[in-house]
Amino acid sequence: MTLIRLATFEDVPQLVQMRWDFSEEEYPNDTVTFEEFYPVCSEFLVKAIKSGDWYIWVGEVAGSLVSQMYLQFIHKVPRPGKSPDPYYGYVTNVYTRPAFRNQGIGSKIHSAMQKWSQENEVEFLILWPSSDSVEFYSKNGFSQCEDAMEKHWD
Repeated sequence: MTLIRLATFEDVPQLVQMRWDFSEEEYPNDTVTFEEFYPVCSEFLVKAIKSGDWYIWVGEVAGSLVSQMYLQFIHKVPRPGKSPDPYYGYVTNVYTRPAFRNQGIGSKIHSAMQKWSQENEVEFLILWPSSDSVEFYSKNGFSQCEDAMEKHWD
């Protein structure tokens, strides 16, 4: 049985490992070792959890984390005469360990994140999907948006 919950400080070591595994799966790296990466990512995660601007949902099976989905609050500047929608949510670092994919865990995590976001006045969720993940997000209610623009530095 999968437990869906918010991550805690005790989860940081497993979250670092999952971030490493996700990165290695998507973008193999031979310039940094796990031992070099661990303190950098651990520090980020501790600060993120403390900040109140980052929330990390996890799927746990038999005490081990098998899936994760991060939400960062993006604070909006208030507008006169407009009801306050203080932030929107940026969804990132969505990963499920290969042996646990296609079992509905990611959808359960997304559902929990969406419910929490609606209860906490998040105006909308936004993400940048990989081509492999578009079907997953579409199935979970996301749609393509033409409103955003990007600028990249070469």
